[in-house]
Amino acid sequence: MHNWDDLKYCLALKRYGTMSGAAQALKTNVATVSRRIHGLSDELGIQLFVKDGQRWKPTQFAESLASLAETTNAELERIQMEEDSETAPKEVRINYDEMIRQSRLMSAVSDLFETIPTVTFKLRFGPASLGFGETDIFLTTTPLEEGNLIQKRVGTLRSAVWCGSAFQGRLQSWIRLESNRAMEDHHARLQDAMGDEHMMLNDGLLCADVIQRAPFAAALVEDYAIRQRGLRYLPEFEQREHPVWAYFHATRKQDKIIHVALDWITTAFKTPQDGLAIPAKGSTEPAHPIEL
Repeated sequence: MHNWDDLKYCLALKRYGTMSGAAQALKTNVATVSRRIHGLSDELGIQLFVKDGQRWKPTQFAESLASLAETTNAELERIQMEEDSETAPKEVRINYDEMIRQSRLMSAVSDLFETIPTVTFKLRFGPASLGFGETDIFLTTTPLEEGNLIQKRVGTLRSAVWCGSAFQGRLQSWIRLESNRAMEDHHARLQDAMGDEHMMLNDGLLCADVIQRAPFAAALVEDYAIRQRGLRYLPEFEQREHPVWAYFHATRKQDKIIHVALDWITTAFKTPQDGLAIPAKGSTEPAHPIEL
């Protein structure tokens, strides 16, 4: 057989039973269908179809050829879909909570275009439902309770209690970061040591700005606090480590774009950040690198 394309004609005539039906399905004319079927029969030296009233009935050999054509067609469609998937524009939505907002991942966002230029990333701070399709990946240090999700650990964050360098040794109170469950242990220890908080904020970035200008302590992610340069950590309050979890819907388990995004996230959390977590003056604790 010199032309595998002839198999399509064999399959179409078997499916539709008439030359006109096969021609319509193949977007050609009856004469072409007839010529290709009879040409294939002559080439193989075997009768492929017999006329049965108004319809063409396949012989056993034609049935085998049609089956081969069906398998080949399905495989070609699969390959084409994979090629289209590889070349088509891609988009992935990532939502994240307060802890991730302060992490080194945010410093890596500017590298996305160079490292993964074929993907459009949409990163948003705040809650979103994976079950209702509001986002593709959710990053958090607090386990989610939605059903039918896959959980993957992608990194680790470290948190500590900080103050502004200008207020070392003369702190008056502390700031509570509202609705941040990951910081609850820090908040409890601050309350034990200093009484009730003087202020409550729902934005860790604003919190860091305030403690550089006022005599308060606050719990922050180490990645972010170090980048501020003007903060000092208070070693009398124990540091905490927090696993970072990426969640995505179970139906996306084989989705390549999800795994591309997860690889980038994991790499970003593994990348060391230059800088030292400097303790407040008077502390006996040494400064330490933040490599995790």
